[in-house]
Amino acid sequence: MHSLNQEIKAFSRNNLRKQCTRVTTLTGKKIIETWKDARIHVVEEVEPSGGGGCGYVQDLSLDLKVGVIKPWLLLGSQDAAHDLDTLKRLKNVLNLLKKQK
Repeated sequence: MHSLNQEIKAFSRNNLRKQCTRVTTLTGKKIIETWKDARIHVVEEVEPSGGGGCGYVQDLSLDLKVGVIKPWLLLGSQDAAHDLDTLKRLKNVLNLLKKQK
């Protein structure tokens, strides 16, 4: 059985699979993000001449799911935090924490 220390020492970045992420911005511009030399590398994608690509699709549906981490600790979205019916259903919610930007 390997120890965690041995696993960490044996780790090599060369064994990781190369990844790229295709991103569509709010304006519909398409870019490809990859990691190179510990920095993010952005390449603008050239669209085929036919166009027809979809732009950003905004999700207007409410996310009211709340996860129970511990009986005294709940995790949910800002939609759930602003929905009074959800808060009443959960009962005993005393504080809401908000991530600062």
